[in-house]
Amino acid sequence: MKKLLAYFLLGLMVVSCQESLEDRAARELKEYTEKNCPTPVVNDQQMDSASFERESRTLRFYYKLYDKSDSKALFAQHGKDIRKQILNELKNSTSTKSYKDAGFNYRYTYRSASNPSTILLDVKFTPKDYK
Repeated sequence: MKKLLAYFLLGLMVVSCQESLEDRAARELKEYTEKNCPTPVVNDQQMDSASFERESRTLRFYYKLYDKSDSKALFAQHGKDIRKQILNELKNSTSTKSYKDAGFNYRYTYRSASNPSTILLDVKFTPKDYK
């Protein structure tokens, strides 16, 4: 009986130490931001930070756009195409598979580097979009 109780308690400890997917998302995005952000500017864009919104189960990514990409006119003219491109990248991403399988949302916010208060594009994708 003591052995059975010991195995039960050991199993309970293992289960209680596991990190939830929400906790993992929050931790991973926080660590990524602390270690890598802001990222170098590549193709006129720079990732500022990433975070996890627990209430809405949303992975948030914040970018700044530079030079030619830092243009309201560009997004007014090509916003739908840019949104499709971001969605295709999300669909094809293998690094976020566990989050997509769990039905998390994704939100991408692109700001002007020359005027950071200006949001050039803000898109949110739900499982309906990427599955």
